[in-house]
Amino acid sequence: MSEFKRLGIVIGYEFLKHIRRKRLYVILLLVLITEAAVLIGFPALMDGFPDSVKLMAALLSIGPTMAVIGAIFFSGDAIAGEFENKTGFMLFTNPVKRTTLVIGKYIASCMAVAILVIVAYIVVCVSLLLIYQAIPFETAQSFGLCLLYGACVVAVTLFFSAISKGAMGATVMTLVLIMVISGVIESVLMLAGQPYWYLISTAGDSITMVYGGIELMLAAFMPLEEMGNFPFEIESPDIGLSVLAMIIYLAAGLVSSLIITNRRQLS
Repeated sequence: MSEFKRLGIVIGYEFLKHIRRKRLYVILLLVLITEAAVLIGFPALMDGFPDSVKLMAALLSIGPTMAVIGAIFFSGDAIAGEFENKTGFMLFTNPVKRTTLVIGKYIASCMAVAILVIVAYIVVCVSLLLIYQAIPFETAQSFGLCLLYGACVVAVTLFFSAISKGAMGATVMTLVLIMVISGVIESVLMLAGQPYWYLISTAGDSITMVYGGIELMLAAFMPLEEMGNFPFEIESPDIGLSVLAMIIYLAAGLVSSLIITNRRQLS
């Protein structure tokens, strides 16, 4: 059997495993709850939906961002779990190369994340059509960025899974990196007026920033005459540079996980 056919078997098995797990449906439920909260909470608190369809699309894109965070829970145990549960003694000693196993797990996790993202954007598009009878072109750009960000997050999580002794450690390390360390550094650099496009948290922000940047959000909740009173200038991240950063994180995470898994010893 060729290695390509073996890769197909690994992808099919891992994807079926994701479909059978409750975590996929729990994350999907959280995404739908988030979208419902925006659709119900915003008009209730702001006396109606915003006039700008782009602003509403940006607000609803929070759901797809949450879907991508779910990627961490799909990939945290992808490699570390095999060592932690000792299943690697059987899995890594069969004729299938470790490289094939890691790539198969990566693709299967990306497919599971893609399901969440697609469902989330279906909700976004249907909601915008019902409320505004229009869908901005930027929604397609946001969708593409969300898929790329999902692939990026899966690759980074695989890296932590490859170096971690347990699945929980890999999950926690990825969450801390994206939501705490990178987020704090991004805020500091933003306030200091320094470039921050290379941070992984900024890549996630690009999913909503594509609709009009930070300026769109500020204009919706703050009078224009007050926007000039800020003691600092806030600039939206460059989308093109954010895409470049995501590609770098994806490549570095996946290649590193392949190298580390190939060299890691069973114990």
